[in-house]
Amino acid sequence: MKWLLFLILSSSFLLSSNLSTLYKMYEKQEYDKGCDYAVKYYERNKNNESYLTLYGLSCLETDKIHRIATPMLRLQDSKDARANSSYFATILLQKQLLKQALLDGKGLDDLNLPKTNFIVSKIFILFVQKKYLLSNEIYKFKDEENSEKSYKLYIEKSTNNTKYMIIDVYKDEKFIKRYRYN
Repeated sequence: MKWLLFLILSSSFLLSSNLSTLYKMYEKQEYDKGCDYAVKYYERNKNNESYLTLYGLSCLETDKIHRIATPMLRLQDSKDARANSSYFATILLQKQLLKQALLDGKGLDDLNLPKTNFIVSKIFILFVQKKYLLSNEIYKFKDEENSEKSYKLYIEKSTNNTKYMIIDVYKDEKFIKRYRYN
């Protein structure tokens, strides 16, 4: 009996420890490190909605957006979990549709998807509304909420011919961040 109690207490400590560690990384904006950590300890925490949400949010802030599908599928038990799952699904769909539009010329005129506060969603909405300038296969956007910010959207080919969707973020015409999605 003592052994079982010890096992239960130590495993709950490990679960809360993983969540605490992931939360600290997220708080420090160590998103790439947090995303990798979340994947590593996923099996131990796959039923913890808080962990899964932080997993998804950490991976969103990196070039590893494809990883949000894993927590998205498990977030289903509570109202908040389902809302987070829908948020992740919306962003994944918008990313995929944008890439399809850039690579295949697929029109997005008739689409009306929810707007999120994530960069892919912001660019998706501006793209659908045709609020861009197109020059040399680079789409240039002005941020409607912050006049200091602008964005560039384009496809980049790697040396092994992999095609990446790139979103460059500028503030006062100075480059500040790049998102690179495969």
